Amino acid sequence: MIPLNPTATSKEEILTACRELIRSQGGGALNVRQVAAACGVSVGTVYNYFGSKAELAAAAVESLWHDIFRCEDGSFSSAADCIAWLFERLEYGNRQYPGFFALHSAAFAATGKPDGKARMTETWTHMTDMLCAVLRQDPRARPDAFDEDFTPEALADLLFSLLLAAQLRNCYDPAPALRLLRRLLY
Repeated sequence: MIPLNPTATSKEEILTACRELIRSQGGGALNVRQVAAACGVSVGTVYNYFGSKAELAAAAVESLWHDIFRCEDGSFSSAADCIAWLFERLEYGNRQYPGFFALHSAAFAATGKPDGKARMTETWTHMTDMLCAVLRQDPRARPDAFDEDFTPEALADLLFSLLLAAQLRNCYDPAPALRLLRRLLY
C-alpha cells in the first residue's frame, strides 16, 4: 500500500488517514495495520497515540462525526435552516463515507463498547443542544409555541429522531420534517 501520509507524526494526521481509509475502502479498512501502512509508520507508532484498536476506532468515528457535522454556532437564522442543513450534512456524510453510519451503529451502539457509545452520545447531545439553542432563538417562532409540556428539548429530540430515521432509510429529503416544524413552531 502506498502511504496516504508518509510522514504522519501526530494524532490528527493519523485520524486524517483513518478518515481517508474509511472514505475510500469502508469501515472494514480501519485496523491498526492498515492505518500504520497508510501513514507510513510502524504499528507501534499508531499504538503510541492510541492505546488499542478500540480507542483508534472510537477516535476515528468521533473525527468523522466532527467532519460531517462541523458547524459554527450562531450560523442559522432559523430552526428550519438548521434542519435543512442537518439533512444535507447527513447526505454528505453518506456520500463521503459510504456505510459509515451503519458501521458506526453496529460497531458501537450494538456491541456496547463504552468509549464509542460515550463519544456517540456526546456528539448526539451536542447536536440536540444546538437544535435547542436554535429553536429558542428562532425569531419567527410563535411566542406560544412552547410550554412546560412541549419544550424546545422535546422538539429537538423529536427532530433528531427524524434525522436518525432518515439516515436509516437513506432518505435525505428534509421536506416532511420542515413541514412538521413549520406547523409546530411558526
